[in-house]
Amino acid sequence: MIHTICYTSKTNNLTKEEVEAIFAKTYTNNSLQNITGILLHGMDDFFQVLEGPAEVIVPLYEDVICNDKRHTDIFTIIDKPKPKALFADYSSTFNIVRNTSQLENLKSYLRANKESTTAEKMQRLLEPFLIVL
Repeated sequence: MIHTICYTSKTNNLTKEEVEAIFAKTYTNNSLQNITGILLHGMDDFFQVLEGPAEVIVPLYEDVICNDKRHTDIFTIIDKPKPKALFADYSSTFNIVRNTSQLENLKSYLRANKESTTAEKMQRLLEPFLIVL
């Protein structure tokens, strides 16, 4: 069993360099802990999906992310156990989505994953990011 947490948050006018630093740290830390998922930033919003053992991602979300002053208006979309990680077949590492091409690849993957209602939800949630990447 895997645990999935998906959330959105607002940022406080982060610079491009600050966002890139968050991307780098997130990628490194999540990959080292075998966390799969995605992170996007656009229109001063973050959208992140974390997938991994509950004992790893729940404290990461509740103790680190929710207390990070760079995030405001954090909204939890999904926080529950799942039989399989949605992004397990997408990539073996954590993914940072930086451009439209990467976002389109992600959306194609989600469209192909028709048996998952979570994939359908993610597809709809990613729509606003198409106009900013």
